[in-house]
Amino acid sequence: ILKERKYVIINFLIIIQGKMIKILIKDRKLIWELAKNDCKARFSSSILGVVWTILQPLINMLVIWLVFQVGFKSSNLSGDIPFIIWYMPAFLIWNYFQEATSQATNSLLEYSYLVKKVNFDVEVIPPIKVVSNALIHFFFIFFIIFVNLCYGKMPTIYYLQVIYYLFCTAVFSLAIGWLCSAIAPFAADISNIISIIIQLGFWITPIFWDPSALTDTAAFFMKMNPMYYICMGYRDCFVYDVPFYEHPVLMTYFWIVTIVIWLIGTRLYKKAKAHFDDVL
Repeated sequence: ILKERKYVIINFLIIIQGKMIKILIKDRKLIWELAKNDCKARFSSSILGVVWTILQPLINMLVIWLVFQVGFKSSNLSGDIPFIIWYMPAFLIWNYFQEATSQATNSLLEYSYLVKKVNFDVEVIPPIKVVSNALIHFFFIFFIIFVNLCYGKMPTIYYLQVIYYLFCTAVFSLAIGWLCSAIAPFAADISNIISIIIQLGFWITPIFWDPSALTDTAAFFMKMNPMYYICMGYRDCFVYDVPFYEHPVLMTYFWIVTIVIWLIGTRLYKKAKAHFDDVL
């Protein structure tokens, strides 16, 4: 009986994920158009428009660079590598994750007028935020390459791995986005909770920390954060020139966590969407 129930549950989950993925594929053009419009509309009332989205992380990096590289003249965080080269990839992919996850959490509240449409697949709303922030992140990828060139570091084949790590981040952000956006219409506090968790997560992610300089215990707990794999992966692409398959344990752990959150999030979203129209 237990085996039969196990197979029923597994088949049921496969059907759910198949439907969700099918919707994403079917509505991919709609997601793309809405994501582009989201980028344009986000700062449409300001003079600089979407430039603000780019300026904010750049100013943050400039301040950090002035403090550590120019002010403290410290290189112990990054060894012989220029601090900005070491810091920038991990920070920028974290910035993408932070923006995509936070905005996906509140996406149903922002696009409540779409929820009320009869023939609209509400499953595509959180992906809009994930894709729109990915469009902005593409600029930062080229910015990383540009800064590396300024420091004399030429592009390598390992740069192509950024496609894989960006995909990992998008899937992870979408999994959390589906989970949290399903809760947000019923509990407004979820956005504040996610904001606090993300702020804490920033300090337990190897953005400022060099894992090799930490104790084994501290490094172990830091690796429990799935974004550890992503941030170090970006550094492997642009700094260390390490192939992605060199970290099979971290890769396996990341995808297990992501799949579990994806299964829970999509299941909860499916159950809650029948009530979205009533609460929004």
